[in-house]
Amino acid sequence: MNRPFTAFLAFLDALLVGVLGVGILLIPLTILWLTQFELAVDFGAFWRVAANFWLLGNGVDLLVTIDPTLALQLALQGAGVPFEIGFAPLGMAVLTVLLGWRSGRRLADSEHRLLGAAVGVLTVVAIGWLVASGAGSDSARPSIVQALFFPAAVYAIGMATSLFSRADFSAAADPADPAGQAVDILTRSLREIVDRVPAPVATVVSLAARGGAMAVAGLTAVAGILVFVLILGHYGQIISLYESLQSQLVGGIALTMGQLSIVPNMVVWATSWLLGPGFALGSGSVVSPLGTQVGLLPGLPILGALPQGAPAIGYAVVVVPVVVGFVVGVVLKPRLTAAGAGSSPLVLVLSGIGVGVVGASMLGLLAIWSGGAAGPGRLVDVGPDPAAVWIWSALELGPSAVLGLTVGLTRRFFSRTSDGTGAEADSDGGLDGLGGLDRAGADADTNKL
Repeated sequence: MNRPFTAFLAFLDALLVGVLGVGILLIPLTILWLTQFELAVDFGAFWRVAANFWLLGNGVDLLVTIDPTLALQLALQGAGVPFEIGFAPLGMAVLTVLLGWRSGRRLADSEHRLLGAAVGVLTVVAIGWLVASGAGSDSARPSIVQALFFPAAVYAIGMATSLFSRADFSAAADPADPAGQAVDILTRSLREIVDRVPAPVATVVSLAARGGAMAVAGLTAVAGILVFVLILGHYGQIISLYESLQSQLVGGIALTMGQLSIVPNMVVWATSWLLGPGFALGSGSVVSPLGTQVGLLPGLPILGALPQGAPAIGYAVVVVPVVVGFVVGVVLKPRLTAAGAGSSPLVLVLSGIGVGVVGASMLGLLAIWSGGAAGPGRLVDVGPDPAAVWIWSALELGPSAVLGLTVGLTRRFFSRTSDGTGAEADSDGGLDGLGGLDRAGADADTNKL
C-alpha cells in the first residue's frame, strides 16, 4: 500500500471508534425518542447521554451539576453541589481496544505502518475533542483535556498489540523511509541492550512477565465464568427489577446495552472477590466472600446478580488464585529448565515472586480502571480497593508460583503433550539406538563366523 491509501485506511478505521462507540447507545435512544417521546423532547439530550457514556467508558471524567429542586427530590447526599463521575464502563474501552487491534493488524503488512498509526491516533484525538465539545451542557460537562488524550491512548494500546506482529525486523529499512530507518535503529539498539543483560536476569524478567500475564488471564477467566453463573442463578430477580423499572421494549434495549458495557467491570470485581478483599458499591458497603452488606444501590437490574458471601465458606475461595499461581508455575517450569536455570534456587524463587508482583500490578491497574466515583455522596466509592487487590494477589500468586516452579513437571513431558515433537524425537532416537545395537550385534556375529 502506498502512503495516501495507508493514511486513508487508517482514518476510516479510526472513524469507526466514534461511530460504533457512540452509535451503540445512540441508536436505541433515537428509536426511543421517535416512538415513546414522539419528538416532543430535544434530541440533543439523547445525543449527550450517548456521547458522555462513550467518553466515560474511555476514561474521561464527567462534571455533573444537578438542579437544586431535582437534588431535593432525589434525596442524595451531596447532589446539591457539582460532583465528578469517574466510573468507566469498561465495555466501551474494550471496544476501542479491539478496534485499535483490528487497525494495527491491517496496517502490519504495510511499509508505512507508522504513518497509518499516527493518522489513526490523531483521528481519535480529533474525535474525542469533537464529541466532548458537542456533549457538554450545564448539567454534565466532560473534561476536554482528558477527551483529547484518553480515548486516543486506549486506541493506541490496542493498535500497538498487533501493529508489528508481521514486521520483518531482520530486513534492512528502506533508505527513502525515515520512519522505517528510525524503527530499524531503535530495534537494533534494543537488541544490543537485551543481549548485554545477564542470562539469569533475563530469565527471571521473561518468566515473571509471561507468568504474571498468564495468572491474570486465568483469574479473569474464572471470574468471567462466575459472573455468568451468578447472572443465570439470579435471572428471576434481574427480570423482576426490569419489570419494576417499566422501561418498555426500546428503553429496556437501551438499558441492556448500557449494562453490557459494565460486564467487564463486574468481571474485575469478581476477580477481587475471588482474591479475598472483595469490592464496594458505596462508602461503607462491602461485597466479599465473608458476606455482602450494601445500602441504597442504583436501579440497575444486573446488580441483582451480586454474590452473597457465606460465612461458613469464608475465605476458602482464595484457593482459586492459589491454584492458578501453582498451575502457572508448573507450566513455566520447562522454560526455566530450558534456560539452564532450573537448578538455581535463587532464580526459581525470584521468578515465582516476579510472577506474583507482575500479576498483582496488572490486577491493581484493572482495579483502578474498573472503579471510581459513580455519583454523589456515598457513591464516590465504587469498585475494589487497588492496594488491597495488589497485596492479596501478590501474597497468593507469588508463593504458589514458586511452589509450582519447584515441583513442575519435566520439559520432556510438556514437549510431548504440547506439540508432539518430543514424542517423535524420543521415538526417532529410540529407533536409532535400537538400530545401532542391531548393527553392532550383526557385526559381532559376522566376526564370530
